Amino acid sequence: MIDTESMERSVDGVDYISQLPEEIIHKIIGLLRCNKDAARTSILSKKWRDIWASFSTLVFDQRKFLGRLRGLRSSSEVQTQIQENEEMFEDYVDKTLQRRVEQNNGSVQKFVLHVTYCNSQLTTTIDQWIDLALRNNIKELDLHVPQHMHKCYTLPQCVFAARTITALRVHGCKLGPCIDLKLSNLRKVCLAKLSVNEQMIEKLVHACALLEDFRLVYTTRLKVLKVSNLPKLKRVDLHACAELNEVNLQAPNLETFWYVARSKSRCCKIDLSTCNTLKSLTLEDATLKDKSFQDHLSCFPILEKLVLSKCNALKKIAISNYQLKKLVLRECKQLMEADIDTPNLLSFEYKGEKLMPFTSLNPSSLEEAKLCFEPSWQGESRFHNEDNHAPWFASLQEFLEKFDYSRGLKLVVRCDKNIVIYKKPKEILLPCVYDLKLDVVKSSVTLEDLLDDILQTSRPVTLSSFSTSKSSLPELVHKKLMAREKDSGCCTYNATGNKCWRHFLDNVETEDLVNRKSISEWTAWLKSSKARVNVDCFRLNWKARKGWANV
Repeated sequence: MIDTESMERSVDGVDYISQLPEEIIHKIIGLLRCNKDAARTSILSKKWRDIWASFSTLVFDQRKFLGRLRGLRSSSEVQTQIQENEEMFEDYVDKTLQRRVEQNNGSVQKFVLHVTYCNSQLTTTIDQWIDLALRNNIKELDLHVPQHMHKCYTLPQCVFAARTITALRVHGCKLGPCIDLKLSNLRKVCLAKLSVNEQMIEKLVHACALLEDFRLVYTTRLKVLKVSNLPKLKRVDLHACAELNEVNLQAPNLETFWYVARSKSRCCKIDLSTCNTLKSLTLEDATLKDKSFQDHLSCFPILEKLVLSKCNALKKIAISNYQLKKLVLRECKQLMEADIDTPNLLSFEYKGEKLMPFTSLNPSSLEEAKLCFEPSWQGESRFHNEDNHAPWFASLQEFLEKFDYSRGLKLVVRCDKNIVIYKKPKEILLPCVYDLKLDVVKSSVTLEDLLDDILQTSRPVTLSSFSTSKSSLPELVHKKLMAREKDSGCCTYNATGNKCWRHFLDNVETEDLVNRKSISEWTAWLKSSKARVNVDCFRLNWKARKGWANV
């Protein structure tokens, strides 16, 4: 006779994660939120202790060594404290880097260095750290050294000759002449807050035939970007490059292009006509005109994701694509009409004024949606019953009712700190307010997870549920709020210092919408809705904001 109970116990006791290959466990440790969490894995077992000792991702952040400068009375005391912090940081990096190099038998996967204060002495020391990492076959280098007093750290030339580097991120440094480039294995590069020119980019492209990911962020001097002969290039990001006025990408395998124009910048001519494999396009450009956008869109037959953000010159556009799965229209102030023919669209997001330029969109196949209406006018009453607004609310309700809620979709209505949850609604009832945030949540998100997310991120004053008489939603909301528990393990998986909502919710009251006199326009609207659907409302009182974690 088989003892199934003992078998189950033995199976449950197996530590499958520890049996994974060491390189897989290294990747798991690398995904943890901070070094402290990664270091804590060393207490699990001797094997995990040995694996942590061999973990070759080194992150050094000088901001954590700043110390307390507040309360110091004189500038000399501040300078003394800064000097002590710098010395502590330098000593820590020296010892840790040397120890890890010895433990890893001369191999460093990733070296991240974030410097806040940089004098001539530390500049020399940084050169030595980078040289040590390069001599130990470093794969990824992430260097952040901000400019001070019009001076900046110059990246040593040995970096450009490092054949083992696969990823390079440089923030705030000076690149120098960039001679003798031998980055033959470089696949990812991000240059941020530094000065580059056409010659530098040309040398980089010529030397890095395997480049897959290329990003420029807040760069200066570069006016024309031309990229070709990079068959493996899959992603290009250009963010607020001040002087850029022409982009020409000849990348037959490009999949992602993200362009953000600098505010008040002049028009930039972008040519992606040969990038017909593009799957994701993000444009944030106040000068983008209707015709230019339509010309871009016609080049991408297999586009799956389109994001238009702050494209204030767009007025009337047409989006027809059978491959598109995600569409975002965000703060395009002049957009009056978007003719959308996307039968396979799964996700839609809109943020703007109360106008609905997307009325042609059929949402029946959507799995999720986010709608945020923010009026530009001020001083209006939040609630209103004016006849001239009735057609807009009717149109919005009709749009929401077209979603296929039978697939388990949930609707969340937000108005300031008041939130309503619908589960499989037979009828959509919207408050007549000027500013609304509406989320249609995909069926894969459970109600319990949805509630946790709302309570953690929104801290609502009222939480209500609209449901049928047979719905389990009111019971679940009641149980979650009224039977909440706080224990030492409730925040185990949160980042250090970021406690869950249970620690900040002071008390919960059930709103009596029948006998209690209306104390706000919101509860008055809830009472008026109760005749047609079941409404359960809870009033939540939170502790003072002091001590709240950032969420």
